[in-house]
Amino acid sequence: MNRKQRRSMKKLANADATEKLSDKVAQFSKLPEQCSACQKSFDKQDGEMIKSWSVVVKQDVVRLFCPECIKATQEALNGSY
Repeated sequence: MNRKQRRSMKKLANADATEKLSDKVAQFSKLPEQCSACQKSFDKQDGEMIKSWSVVVKQDVVRLFCPECIKATQEALNGSY
């Protein structure tokens, strides 16, 4: 593989990474303002909420879950075995 081919491959890899990052940033605007399970309000300005809440993205659908709902779901899954 020569230098021209390596540069071309590196350029394509950077373009793909940039595109993926821009898609993720665009999905941030789709973030709900409340928990998708219990409808508890979410404050985007509260640092503690940002650290503790969970975001799930599947096929361009963005869902937001509070710590209580995540805990309840984990307990239900662990109890079913």
